[in-house]
Amino acid sequence: MYLDFYKLQLKPFQISTDPKFLWLGEKHKEALAVLKYGILDNKGFLLLTGDVGTGKTTLLNALIGSLGEDVLVAMVTDPGLAKMDFFNFVADSFEMDKSFKSKGEFLIYLKNFLLGLYQQNRQALLIIDEAQHLNQKMLEEVRLLSNIEKHNTKLINIFFVGQSEFNEIILRPRNRAIRQRITINYNITPLSEAETGDYIRFRLEIAGTDKPIFTPRAIKAVFTFSNGYPRLINIVCDQALLTGYVKEKTKIDEKIITECAEELKISHGFPIHKSRATPEAVVEQPVVESLVNENSDAATVTGHRDANRPLGHPMMIVLIALMVLWIGLISVYFFTRESGPPSALRVGTDEPSAIATADRSTESNTSQGKSSRATPTGEDSGIVSVAQTGQPPGSSEIESAGSEQAKTEPDKTTAINDAPQSTGTEKKEALITLEMINETYGVAPEVYFGFNSNSLDDQSYGILHMVAKYCVQNPGAKLILKGYSDSSGVRSYNIKLSEFRANMVKTYLVGRGVAPLAVKTLAMGPEAQGSETAQRKVVIEIVAPE
Repeated sequence: MYLDFYKLQLKPFQISTDPKFLWLGEKHKEALAVLKYGILDNKGFLLLTGDVGTGKTTLLNALIGSLGEDVLVAMVTDPGLAKMDFFNFVADSFEMDKSFKSKGEFLIYLKNFLLGLYQQNRQALLIIDEAQHLNQKMLEEVRLLSNIEKHNTKLINIFFVGQSEFNEIILRPRNRAIRQRITINYNITPLSEAETGDYIRFRLEIAGTDKPIFTPRAIKAVFTFSNGYPRLINIVCDQALLTGYVKEKTKIDEKIITECAEELKISHGFPIHKSRATPEAVVEQPVVESLVNENSDAATVTGHRDANRPLGHPMMIVLIALMVLWIGLISVYFFTRESGPPSALRVGTDEPSAIATADRSTESNTSQGKSSRATPTGEDSGIVSVAQTGQPPGSSEIESAGSEQAKTEPDKTTAINDAPQSTGTEKKEALITLEMINETYGVAPEVYFGFNSNSLDDQSYGILHMVAKYCVQNPGAKLILKGYSDSSGVRSYNIKLSEFRANMVKTYLVGRGVAPLAVKTLAMGPEAQGSETAQRKVVIEIVAPE
């Protein structure tokens, strides 16, 4: 409808994925390169996560298109299937031309099928889209598929693609076996404001015009509405072009974007709260108001009430009575506590006291700190995560290095004396200095890998966490990551392996908040000197901000 008006040949902001409109920012190019390398190098399990509308499907299609014919791809778009339905769907996607009635029959045929591909120097890639819908049993079944191998070579690569909550599923203790096999984990994030402008201009150019149809303030308004989610950018921009056509506006300004944004918000009968986090955010009315609206009629609007109608909902009367009673009990409790005898302040008395409660809270917080290594994030998972915001493995040791106080349990008497000044919930983030890193791990910290492996130990994760924290606190800092390998095997493979290890460390650091442009990777290959074990490493050189 608006194509001729804006002199466009194609609709630039269609929601459906079109290869012609593929726009890759710096983060997308990095994700594409890392994931492609993981597939071609038979790394086994890979994981791509991202929030709804961040462009996972677009990136996935680009990745599949970049693979050669020697990679046979099967995609499961609905993993919420029964076991045998899932297996038959996989068989159909691999074009096996056969259906199966039992798991054993499928596994036997699949193994022979994969061995045939291996003899043809071909690879098999199984992509499971919407992986967050996998139930626990099917997740375990998928893990067992990776056990099919020959001469320590994986015969099938399994690629999970899912929403961000899939990271939480993987971090559950029961999933530690599959978590430790995921070698690459990339989380795609929304676009920045600058990237949003580049994205809009690129799609308009592909559609047939290089004229700036959207003003800079309009682009800023698009970003405010969409928060950088490509799907929402497409929706609001398409609506804006249609609105501009109706109003005969050759330029899309901020007012048109605001108008379209208001029209696109979905109402559930309650006022819509304008939120920068999610455009669709809705603030629900209180329960009392909802019940009044349900019982209201024309007589109520005019100020009169039906005499036969009760004054209020029976449940509301009960709820209000309970609330009044509860407030009264709390008031009595605090009154008696404040006016009680001094002996009530002693820990160990029968009467509850604020100080005793603070003491127990302090002990609880201390015990939680001691048991932090038992959490899933404290295990050597081998995941290069760009999404996790929790403490990585070894983080407890890092915080101990930054604060000597964290190494000892607070004395009970001290906790009692300090209780009135602290709520027990405040926690200051430790400041990491370059001197602290040098004293703890040396001038050039080193993280080590196993033979022909990309698995790190807990200490290595601790080093990476400390370095990442330093870079986040010092945005001007730069990192140089030098990847090394041992001298066994072919030199070209060792160069490639050392490059992958350096990129793996970079990906982890970026996931912890380090700017991608602040990290440079170098593939050093086999090191000239040192033991074979010491050569399988990545050396981190830190350049302090000027």
